[in-house]
Amino acid sequence: MRKKTDLHVHLPGTVRADTFGELAATRGVELPLPARELYARINSDPTEEERTRGPWFPLLRVYELISASLRTRDDFARVVFEAMEDGLRDSRVIYSEFAFSPSVHMALGVPYPEMVAGIEAGIAEGRRTLGTDARAIAAVNREDTAEAALDMVRAVAQHPSEAIPGIGLDFYELKGMPEKFEAAFQYAGEAGLHRTAHAGEHVPTAETVITALDVLGCERIDHGYQILRDPRIVDRCREAGIVFNVAFTTSRRALIPWRRESIAEMDAQGLRLSLNSDDPALFPTTLEREFWIAAEMFGEEKLDEFLRNGAQAAFLPAEEKAALLSALGIGAR
Repeated sequence: MRKKTDLHVHLPGTVRADTFGELAATRGVELPLPARELYARINSDPTEEERTRGPWFPLLRVYELISASLRTRDDFARVVFEAMEDGLRDSRVIYSEFAFSPSVHMALGVPYPEMVAGIEAGIAEGRRTLGTDARAIAAVNREDTAEAALDMVRAVAQHPSEAIPGIGLDFYELKGMPEKFEAAFQYAGEAGLHRTAHAGEHVPTAETVITALDVLGCERIDHGYQILRDPRIVDRCREAGIVFNVAFTTSRRALIPWRRESIAEMDAQGLRLSLNSDDPALFPTTLEREFWIAAEMFGEEKLDEFLRNGAQAAFLPAEEKAALLSALGIGAR
């Protein structure tokens, strides 16, 4: 099993079912089913036959319930450490970047510094006991207003932490086009924060990718499959060496073949890709499984390229990227 990085993984999407059940009970979050049963019924696009055996729950609904269960420093520390532990055990992940949505927790009364302290503690415990490393990405909830997004980014900038080197843009793409968040991302850039965004995932146009790059100042793109709709944008991103953090597995079963075909075509077009787990506890999958899929599609010889792209796209200083490449057993090109 290769050592790996995982740059596109949502912190709530890593939470173990048993941990979720315990935290929900402690925090008074009412669940429609016991956590294990709820996880088994995540399916954003069930077939007609499956509908008769429901109920089914959309991924983002479960995501919101998990997020509502994370209220204290210790809650954040626990799930970060467990995510690092599971990544190492299941997939030999030695470096992760966990996306979380501060505004979701802030709306429930959780102070941003409380989240930061917990994330820092979880990462520190992972370094100490597992020998692995991680960072967190403070993601704008695209369902928020532009003003709320700017307030969230201000909180990130006003409480700088090595553990949180950048911001992202998450949740359902159709709920908030990237240009809506120009001010928040501009502020992040002025504050020295790295930037990424979900783009080209749900909206049937390649233009959201260009907006994320040109208007938001993003350095890499999460997903990006819709870029294939415009060869000019493909050419531009290939020439610029933009890394796309992709994942084969999704809760929408109808999209799985389309995603695999899209990733294969993105590779054929010469785009730089890194492989990621996205929401491993909820789909469910592991990063190792995503690499198995890649090996079947592309051959084993291609995997080092995906690993190299991931390490080089990490939101780390140059010397730490070099050390990460060395730890992965691959060199820079």
